[in-house]
Amino acid sequence: MQGYRTYLVALLPTIFGLLQMTDWNAFMNDPKAGLVGIGSGLLMAVMRSITSTPPGVK
Repeated sequence: MQGYRTYLVALLPTIFGLLQMTDWNAFMNDPKAGLVGIGSGLLMAVMRSITSTPPGVK
């Protein structure tokens, strides 16, 4: 697939715009919703730094 990096760069502002427009407190009915999202992202990054194989490979 050619140009996938261009698509990725084009997709990022779209995703960030959608995330910014969402009222997460009303959506999840929890004032700590943003912290949960940050924690999830950090946990995924830490877990990925520990592993070196693709997902599903034993």
